[in-house]
Amino acid sequence: MAGPARSMSSLALKTPWKIKLPSKFKGGSIEKWGNYWASVAQDYKEMVQDVIVDSRRQPLKAATYLSIIAGYICAVKTNPNKMDFQDTLQKYMNESAMLSDKIRNKEVDAHFNYMVDCYNHGLVRRLSLGFCSLLWVDNYSKVCGVFKSQCEYLTPQYLTFHERIMDVGFFGTWWGIDAKMKEFDINPEEWVECDTKG
Repeated sequence: MAGPARSMSSLALKTPWKIKLPSKFKGGSIEKWGNYWASVAQDYKEMVQDVIVDSRRQPLKAATYLSIIAGYICAVKTNPNKMDFQDTLQKYMNESAMLSDKIRNKEVDAHFNYMVDCYNHGLVRRLSLGFCSLLWVDNYSKVCGVFKSQCEYLTPQYLTFHERIMDVGFFGTWWGIDAKMKEFDINPEEWVECDTKG
């Protein structure tokens, strides 16, 4: 009983759908258009059913694929933009300003000031890769009209592009500035002074 029933259902899947139209529309472009979309719907239906059958046969593989797809969609949805970086930078600059010069890490402080200076001069660019973003520094502002900024031969080159990357944004976080912020209250020179005095 189970065998014939399955063969009948598979036969029904392979039977193409037909759009029933009044006799005056038969043989015309409307019928052809309807049959085309009916065949497309049939193909998608068969694909979905094949995916369901394969996922039941190999649940681990299906779970892996679903996890990758879900992770990619989540990364796309949480891809940070330039405004997110600007807000984070302003927040960290405010926190850094609350500390004494003797405590602040001068390297991190210089990096923050450099980024602010790049923003003020309109040099910061964002390259979105869909699931993540790259923040990089250009040579000139977009509103600058000098020859060097317009000449295609003087634009940033691909081979040295990695040197221009300021930060990488992924899953709603700018990872470079966050890593810098962890060391903003550690001044290595302070420990050298303590050792010298001791």
